[in-house]
Amino acid sequence: MNNIFKTCTLLIISSIILTGCSSQKFFHGYMANPKLVKAIRPKIDNEDSVRSMLGSPTAKATFTQLTWYYYAKRSERTAFFKKEITSLDIVAVKFTPKGYVEKVVHYNMDNYNEITPNDDKTITYGKELNFLSELFGNIGRFGAGGVPQSGN
Repeated sequence: MNNIFKTCTLLIISSIILTGCSSQKFFHGYMANPKLVKAIRPKIDNEDSVRSMLGSPTAKATFTQLTWYYYAKRSERTAFFKKEITSLDIVAVKFTPKGYVEKVVHYNMDNYNEITPNDDKTITYGKELNFLSELFGNIGRFGAGGVPQSGN
């Protein structure tokens, strides 16, 4: 009886540990139908026609809004390890300032570059405040019913 209990306990613990090691799959974004993407005609289609074919873009270019991005990313993670990107498909539709399609560009894992942000601190000039200074710093700065003056 004791050996059966130990064996069952060992099997249950092993199965729990092994299920924790199974890979998880993630899918983010939206990838339009490739036939619709091929149907986009430069210098003929405009923003409205692209929106009606592909839908709203996943993202737009930051400064000019003249490039629309449609992307899909598949990634996988096993247990507690970092996610690994398994596939990446990006369609960039670039527009002229008048709103017509200039060109359509496809990107995939061959174009992918992982960057590592710099964690150095930017030097700033001014006072270094601790917790108590921030908490009690405004006490006495403003009079009762008075108007705060600029530069304080």
